[in-house]
Amino acid sequence: MNPSKPQVIIVGGGLAGLACARALSRAGVSFQLVEAADRAGGRVRTDEVEGFLLDRGFQVMLPAYPEARRVLNYDELDLRRFYRGAEVITPQKNHRVADPLHHLVDGLKSLTDDLLTWRDRWYSLLLIKESIGLRNVCRQGREWETEDFLRQYGFSDGFIDGFFRPFFGGIFLEKDLRTSAAMFRFLFAMFDRAGATLPARGMQMIPDQLAAGLPAGSVQCGRAVAVVAPGAVTLTSGEILRAKHVVLATSQQAAEKLLPEVLKSPAKVRSRSVTCMYFAAHQAPTKLPILYLDGHGEGPVNNACVLSNVSPHYAPEGQHLISASVIGTPAGEDLEFEVRRQLTRWFGVQVGDWRHLRTYRIQDAQPEDTQLRLIGAERPTELVPGLLRAGDYCEDVSINGALISGRKAAELIVEQMRHE
Repeated sequence: MNPSKPQVIIVGGGLAGLACARALSRAGVSFQLVEAADRAGGRVRTDEVEGFLLDRGFQVMLPAYPEARRVLNYDELDLRRFYRGAEVITPQKNHRVADPLHHLVDGLKSLTDDLLTWRDRWYSLLLIKESIGLRNVCRQGREWETEDFLRQYGFSDGFIDGFFRPFFGGIFLEKDLRTSAAMFRFLFAMFDRAGATLPARGMQMIPDQLAAGLPAGSVQCGRAVAVVAPGAVTLTSGEILRAKHVVLATSQQAAEKLLPEVLKSPAKVRSRSVTCMYFAAHQAPTKLPILYLDGHGEGPVNNACVLSNVSPHYAPEGQHLISASVIGTPAGEDLEFEVRRQLTRWFGVQVGDWRHLRTYRIQDAQPEDTQLRLIGAERPTELVPGLLRAGDYCEDVSINGALISGRKAAELIVEQMRHE
């Protein structure tokens, strides 16, 4: 392949763009991928700060994702597992919600926990049974919000508010649970099948692995795009890149800015935001790789975790890394004070000794509209002849969705080239 004369130009080096590039490469199609940032990854990025590995926002990798299993080499990622469950914190006491198949003792203890009624346990088993064969987001049937689905299914208010709301609220980045129940059911199945993990040396390992398998020189970082059009891409430097096909594989917000006016969405593109605060500590508040949840809704912290318990590579030897996630991007200089005050109630006075490393305020962490409507809301890959798009907003908001979208764009190009 000769990247100087590509058949395809891919704009954006996130997971969708890299998955598209991978599929094109395997089909023998030449391409050039241009990315504005200094390295590929998009929203899946990891920064090294004083020897700590800081993912840009708290993220997890679900190894049950079918597309990820097909594309990624899990052995190379050296996936490290979270505890199969969570610690739900309320003013009265902590509640350990544990998967008894993986944590037998904790699972047996939870049988007497009043966070779950016996009805909740029964309906949990039914939901697990119904999820056994689920491999993709179901796009048929009734479209309804996750909270409505959970209530209709039979779960109690206490379990919805204490567990589902903070756990899936942290994934959806909204605690009203307005997200499509189709997405909830898919993610529930993925968590149940293989739990949650982290690549041993940060989420950046995922895009790095995808990029490492591409032809030399085909991925060019530090090249920002000003305008895209069918068959042509104009860089901010003024250089024009031409190819038979152009794939716009940026975030939805970036895509809207780059598209020609005639192709822009008539409605405002909405997004969900999150704030992630990282702390360094010499002593961890727990030895478990477990997720702590705000079961009372007191905020601002929705969930927290000692990431160095999941993978010791996240912190230098003798130190620990704690993440605290706040849904949204609240303004004000008092946020760290409020976060520390809440974490002190959770973990005690040792929080006062924790050193603040960095705060990430991520405004466009997830596209909003895709989360709300998944039934009958497929988005076409080809916008006009010669201009395609890819991204999680075209499928579903997940690593799996981004990888699928990139592959589909490549497959469409390959199919069109067969008929040219």
